Amino acid sequence: MFATADDGTKIYYEVVPGERPVLLVHGFASDGRRNWADTGWLRALDGRGVVTVDLRGHGQSDEPGTGYSPETLTDDVTAALDAAGMSTVDVVTYSMGGLIGWELTRRGRVRRLVLGGIDGRPVSERDIEPMGGPAACAEGIAGHGIEGTATVPVLVVAGEADDIAAEAGSFAARIGAEFVPILKRNHFNAVSSRAFKQAAVEFLENR
Repeated sequence: MFATADDGTKIYYEVVPGERPVLLVHGFASDGRRNWADTGWLRALDGRGVVTVDLRGHGQSDEPGTGYSPETLTDDVTAALDAAGMSTVDVVTYSMGGLIGWELTRRGRVRRLVLGGIDGRPVSERDIEPMGGPAACAEGIAGHGIEGTATVPVLVVAGEADDIAAEAGSFAARIGAEFVPILKRNHFNAVSSRAFKQAAVEFLENR
């Protein structure tokens, strides 16, 4: 299904029906299928409603030349949530997706938030360009980080060998979040970890 962003960009999203829906927001140079479905997250969340979104420039969504700031990317995801008829959701993000999850929280759309593979430092274009994602997106998110403290319950998860999220533990402490390190995992394989899924599911169920 497609939602239409404010600038006319078509944003692809998929919905698995169920109670207490969870929004999954992928990272740079990925998409909803590769980041979440192919790594077993839909099975892990079995019984919950699930929404996956392809951010603009990724997957089946349009790839305009502009509109890649965290705020605009969040507008896109909000359009998908509105189209799916969902006002407030639990959210699990990975890497760049954390910028969007944090902005969604500021907008009052999030109940509980899981930030995977991110440590809040400003995004370095030099670090993400080698991943092969859209150049306009790399430029749009460069220099953006996560500031402030958590206004909803937040869990931070990162591989212990993740150079991109090397300061995840101190970041979690700074924003008032829980932290779970994933042993022997790096930025590219932590998302498929059973330990990551288990930590996230237990956190989301802790009401």
